[in-house]
Amino acid sequence: MARYLVGIDAGTTGCKTCIFDLDGTVVASDYREYPCDYPQPGWVEQTSETLIPPLFDSCRAAVESSGLDPAEIVAVALSSQGSIIGLLDESGQTLRPWVGWQDVRGVPYIETLQKQISRQRFYEITGDPLGTVFSITKLAWLKDHEPDHWARTELFATEQEFINRQWGATEWWTDQSSASREGMADVDNFVWSQEIHDLLGIPLSKRAQLANGPKVLGEISKQAAAKSGLAEGTLLCLGAHDQNCSSYGAGAVDAGDTVMVIGTFGSCFVVLDRPIRDPHARLVVKPNHGLDNWTIEAFSTTSASAFRWYRDTFADVEVAASRPLQEDPYDLITRAIGKGAPGAGGVTFLPFLQGASGARINGNARGAFVGMSLGTTKADMARAVLEGICFEMADILTAQAAAGIEIGTIRLTGGAAKSPFWCQMLADVFERPIELLQTSETGCLGAALYAGVAAGVYPNCREAAARSVSITRRFEPDAAAHRAYQPAFQRFVELYEALDGRVF
Repeated sequence: MARYLVGIDAGTTGCKTCIFDLDGTVVASDYREYPCDYPQPGWVEQTSETLIPPLFDSCRAAVESSGLDPAEIVAVALSSQGSIIGLLDESGQTLRPWVGWQDVRGVPYIETLQKQISRQRFYEITGDPLGTVFSITKLAWLKDHEPDHWARTELFATEQEFINRQWGATEWWTDQSSASREGMADVDNFVWSQEIHDLLGIPLSKRAQLANGPKVLGEISKQAAAKSGLAEGTLLCLGAHDQNCSSYGAGAVDAGDTVMVIGTFGSCFVVLDRPIRDPHARLVVKPNHGLDNWTIEAFSTTSASAFRWYRDTFADVEVAASRPLQEDPYDLITRAIGKGAPGAGGVTFLPFLQGASGARINGNARGAFVGMSLGTTKADMARAVLEGICFEMADILTAQAAAGIEIGTIRLTGGAAKSPFWCQMLADVFERPIELLQTSETGCLGAALYAGVAAGVYPNCREAAARSVSITRRFEPDAAAHRAYQPAFQRFVELYEALDGRVF
């Protein structure tokens, strides 16, 4: 009888493998980082050579540390990056590096595409407000600037189907959520949009088949088994893009369920029972893969990766000190932040390091620190980064409220959920309760649950989530702290508006 499932989260800056029992408890895990390349300002690229090996290494390490017989693992599925573009040749190999979802080279093509289709019509079909994160604008750039690669492309791939082929899938399949992140799917009807593909001259024959729910893709091949530590013949199943896996792994299955993800990417997902549209055309609508409903969201292109940027750029002392103490450097940073007060000593941080794509869509936006004085401390700067991330997410909640979306309690997942200090800050800024789950690794859990449904371990996606997702902690907002954050949030909004439209 099946006893364990594997979910692999192939994120933007690293991958994690988790092995779960059938009740959603983590049995073993392993994490590996990998790089992004920035060949020009605003460009973000990765190569298959840096992305694929860590996935195998992470899986092997998790299996070995679990002490399990690999034969006890019934199925595996992938949580993958959305809006990451692969141009594949006739042999299924990449013709050039992957273009990342944070890449903003497609900004000029927003205007170009609007000459071919109205923004309203585009939003009506795709649920995409036509910003810079989804793939379509970058595909338009590639068509114009790399015609040789374009002519040789036999499959315009998302990361989901490409990685699955490396592990043993025999056909090209992708999921609804990954397809929606291309900005080229008819999200109301769960199919690729012929009308949108015609804009770029991409035949649908050069797209993966689109699945409407969990699906067995094949079995772990002999070669993949040797690299991954899984048993040959383990079922390989279709997962979803990482944000859908994260929200599903947090239990977002029925209308009104709300999950906020603060990881490399940040978003607040609210489940819908029908595919409405934001009257202000700022919020993204996409299928909630495997649930026959939808989610509505706005998102941050950097979110917690802005905190990682701060760590990597300014926190050399904390990183060095964390090693002998065997502590996470983020814990050292937040400990220092906690000695201060809301408002970061008057410092405001705009976290738009790769443009704004949430409540304020602006591919030209950039990060900024404003309000420093001779009395500003390093802890003030660090606190301003965390507050800036929180304020951007609060801005998203404001945009959702303006669209008539009611939000009460928020389930939190992603890196921020590992920090009690940050969780309380979010509750105080939003003035809403924040709930945590039995695991913060909901991307891996969502993928594992999709695998379990496809393999027949669970009867359907709802029952899989009901069995495997539970609330373990709740942070209540502090009214006094909320009032203290309000002037800082107002500075954040006014600063963005003062800079809006300017290109630096």
